[in-house]
Amino acid sequence: MSDGELPGGYRSGVTRIGAGGVAGRIVLLWYGKGAAHPNRSLGTVVIATRTATPVTVDDLYRDRSAALDRLRSLLPELDTTKRVYAADLTGTHFADAWLPTSAGLEVYVPVAHVAGDYAPVVVPWARIAAQLRPGMLERLRAD
Repeated sequence: MSDGELPGGYRSGVTRIGAGGVAGRIVLLWYGKGAAHPNRSLGTVVIATRTATPVTVDDLYRDRSAALDRLRSLLPELDTTKRVYAADLTGTHFADAWLPTSAGLEVYVPVAHVAGDYAPVVVPWARIAAQLRPGMLERLRAD
């Protein structure tokens, strides 16, 4: 296992330190026994600075189901690499890996291994803010 990288230069590290939260990403490159190629795994974490507790995907949205419906329509449109397809955004876990950025909510959408394993897509705050819990936007954007 080693530090990996996603297409576009996304590596492991702290991605944001703000007054409302600290965020980071880990990208791992690993080989399974007898595997023909390496695999990538990705994890993200956001910690609320006031409470030192994780901000989970369940904390993020007013109504997770409605937020996922909104993301299903936005992610393919906003994916500049054109690796995210609406038909592939099934289930409830396609947007579990996320980070706050100054521009918006960066979602790491799982894609086929041949397409790079994950497609980072930034959803501008203005296009997802209505789905966030009260106060969440201010907490995540606080510098």
